[in-house]
Amino acid sequence: SPSLPPLQFFKKRSFNMSLISSVSGFAAFGVLVRTYALGLQKRPIFSNPSSHALAAGVFGSVGYFLYNVQERQTAAIAAKKEVMIKNRARAEELATQ
Repeated sequence: SPSLPPLQFFKKRSFNMSLISSVSGFAAFGVLVRTYALGLQKRPIFSNPSSHALAAGVFGSVGYFLYNVQERQTAAIAAKKEVMIKNRARAEELATQ
């Protein structure tokens, strides 16, 4: 089998959620939570639609924040991986001398 450079196999295999799916998924969850809360209170579910919009906005902004956190962490991990690859190459070079 052909050998790949270190960690080359995992390059471009990112399973990140896109920004739109993250925000809309969290917003839909916020509407679901608000609907469930009103159902538990035995109140009319759609009597105040602005509360659903507020819940969607709050949960959507949480989704946006978490998306950005994930992007920053992915970038930090990639930078750390490059440093580790360079350190490994330097250590192997010193070991062969």
